[in-house]
Amino acid sequence: MFRNRIVYVMVIAMLIFFIAVYESEMTYMALYSVLVLPVISLVFTLISKRRFSVEENLSENSVVKGEQVLYTFRVKNNSFLPCVNVRIRFKANSAAIETDFKDKYFHIMPFKSHESIFNVGAKYRGIYEIGVANILLFDFLGLFKFEQSHGKILELIVLPRVRHLEGLPLSTASQGLETAKRITQEEDYSVISDLRKYQPTDGYKKIHWKVSAKRNELISKNYQALKRNTAALILDNSLVRGRENGSTHAMEDTIMESYVSVLAHCSRLQFLTSLEFMGAEQEAIGGFEYLYSVASQIKFGRHGNFDDFIINYQKMQIDVENLVIFSQNISDTIFACVQSLLLFGNNVILYYFNELTENQKRRVQQLKEIGAHCMNFKDVVAV
Repeated sequence: MFRNRIVYVMVIAMLIFFIAVYESEMTYMALYSVLVLPVISLVFTLISKRRFSVEENLSENSVVKGEQVLYTFRVKNNSFLPCVNVRIRFKANSAAIETDFKDKYFHIMPFKSHESIFNVGAKYRGIYEIGVANILLFDFLGLFKFEQSHGKILELIVLPRVRHLEGLPLSTASQGLETAKRITQEEDYSVISDLRKYQPTDGYKKIHWKVSAKRNELISKNYQALKRNTAALILDNSLVRGRENGSTHAMEDTIMESYVSVLAHCSRLQFLTSLEFMGAEQEAIGGFEYLYSVASQIKFGRHGNFDDFIINYQKMQIDVENLVIFSQNISDTIFACVQSLLLFGNNVILYYFNELTENQKRRVQQLKEIGAHCMNFKDVVAV
């Protein structure tokens, strides 16, 4: 645009020179035409700016880490006026975004549109803003530019990847721990254990209608009880410290990937699983799809200290068979709490994600000696 303005000034200077050398109607007409053209160009561009529309969308709003979506950008000139020159700059609000975005410069004829399609993915889980940074419109002489307002923001939700695990030491009722901890009881409605008189608290489903008709009184069925194994996944979602921004994203991603991978493993074994983390508004218990969606939205660094959280949890003495703790470090507090939880009869699995100091290595060895399972996430990931 700067070059166009220089050329325009030079043309005017040349026409003034011609008028000085050879004054005639033609030279004055040429000068007036050159002076009027920018005004016409400006008016055309302002009118086209009001008739200029932008559309953008993602093929999917959420993907699992490693997958890609298609980002479609479409510009349309709804005016009957000559073409508008447009420059589009694209953005991604994080270095974690992987895309083939390229700034575009093009022109659009009357009632025509221009479409661009890009691939977008992300290296880490999270929520990312992508799309248009700014839109610039130029007049056909290249002397003026205007920024087209564009307030729309697209968000791409990148979910943590679920890895296949091997050798996760979960305890089950068949291993004899039912005497140490109370296992959640359910009923097998296909097996009747005995019959009894109907109680007001019994539902109609429990009434044995044939026997009730024979005895002329309501008889209820007792179903065979089933033992349900349980697991609580306790997450250290405190601030990841001592790392650059990119490394922070990588550490958070590793922790969450391990968290949902263990969740998937417990779900495959049909364990009754709960998620425990700082900032939870309510207890998260349910099927895999629900718990996975809850885990995918967990934020780091907003809810205080994990040592305080694990102390409060340990004081509650929750009746859960398996406790899987995901801790960034092994502090004195975590060491003491794991010892206490083992004394309560829990099967404790402790994941750590940072490199251990010599003192922490000794703590890990002591915990292993008294029955805890301490390991790094990579130790149980299938290659």
